[in-house]
Amino acid sequence: EYTRGDEGFIVQQAQRSIAGIDLTSETARYATAFILFALCFLVMARLVQSPFGKRLVAIRENEERARMLGYDVGRLKLQALVVSGTVSGVAGAAYALLFGYVGASFAAVHYSIFPLLWVLLGGAGTTIGPLIGVMFMFYLIDFSSGLTNAYMLVAGVALVLITLFAPHGLAGVLRKKVFKWLP
Repeated sequence: EYTRGDEGFIVQQAQRSIAGIDLTSETARYATAFILFALCFLVMARLVQSPFGKRLVAIRENEERARMLGYDVGRLKLQALVVSGTVSGVAGAAYALLFGYVGASFAAVHYSIFPLLWVLLGGAGTTIGPLIGVMFMFYLIDFSSGLTNAYMLVAGVALVLITLFAPHGLAGVLRKKVFKWLP
């Protein structure tokens, strides 16, 4: 009754607007999605540079040391989870408004695995890494699907090769060789 099963939720066109912007046109959807992405990216970049972000990095690098320095590791992890859930919730709500549909198919396993692959390909521990991972996967799958039906095998081989030869991901390689300023 609440989730409508396989049918999912359909957001009527009359309800698809944010701050008076009609999201039924493709141009408005693209611009709104880009603005939301840019806003989230800037907030995350700022968050990483904040004292809170530096504490999270300390926990990632050495949890015991962070605990001995007096950080409440459990509270900081909970706060990180809340931030992550908030960003995910905003993304889900934006998807529903932008495309007018949310269904049970979005609970499929690949919707959980793809973001992990993007982070691994792009570079964990970087702000720009997941974006680079998304772009790489998008163009790799687009290109390889035109050549073969086994395009996911190509993506898997690329993931293994990048993991072996670029353990810090593509952002790590770019940061090391070309763009030293990359976040």
